Amino acid sequence: MFVVFSLVIGVVQSVNAEVPGIFVLGDSTSDVGTNNYLPQSTIKANFPHHGIDFPFAIPTGRFSNGFNTADYLVHNDLLAFKGPLETEKFLSKSLFFISIGSNDIMNNYYSSNPIPKEYFIPKLGLVYEKHLRNLISLGARKFGIVSVPALGCCPSQRIYQANGECLEELNNQARAFFSTMELLLGNLRLEYKDIKYSLGNTVDMTLNVIDNALAFNFKYVKTACCGSGILNAQGSCSPISDLCSNRNEYLFWDSFHPTQTASKLAAFTLYGGEPRFVSPIKFSQLPDA
Repeated sequence: MFVVFSLVIGVVQSVNAEVPGIFVLGDSTSDVGTNNYLPQSTIKANFPHHGIDFPFAIPTGRFSNGFNTADYLVHNDLLAFKGPLETEKFLSKSLFFISIGSNDIMNNYYSSNPIPKEYFIPKLGLVYEKHLRNLISLGARKFGIVSVPALGCCPSQRIYQANGECLEELNNQARAFFSTMELLLGNLRLEYKDIKYSLGNTVDMTLNVIDNALAFNFKYVKTACCGSGILNAQGSCSPISDLCSNRNEYLFWDSFHPTQTASKLAAFTLYGGEPRFVSPIKFSQLPDA
């Protein structure tokens, strides 16, 4: 059910400590190009206009005009390690950045026979728990987890609303999933006393930016920068798509994914934002936890 699109080992700095590695397990919002090497994947971003603001304007496979949130949370230094004991020690001090669940909710919502939210969200939580327990059994102890964002506010969903507003049913499912994650992580913390986690409430993060767009220097929160049709969201981003020139003023790069500017803002919020956006600790506090 969960698809891992990227696995990155990096180095992140903190004031008093270092995390020796970060593993990024995520969907297309955090894919840094690993998707290019999955032959079975039919959805890729290794062509223009993707990457137009990346160094040398290279379309790396990121679903973005440049960098994404994962890039801003990690550096790209690689660390080699060998042996089970060394690996376990490495993993216990590493940070696991996880951002998954959006595709599962969207695919179920638009399936011909969708599972009701009251059953599907708990089921999704159980699958998430299984994967977390697998990571814990391997030695993982520090988790930076990003919940599902306000899916109903993506341009791809706004086009189905007569007034171009958010599709609230999808946002409600995202909220329900966040509540499930809060409970799941709290229970795991009681069971495994040595695990530490930071949970990002990206539903509220997204809505806060939309409701206060000008304060964050965004002029366009409904329309995609790269695409075609209504809200520039009826066609995927491609070399022949309509492309905005003022990309820093857009919240969304294409019909689903944030711009580089929005990704940077999200990373900064996860790293040091208010408790209503990231709890019980901030991502920046994980290295010392």
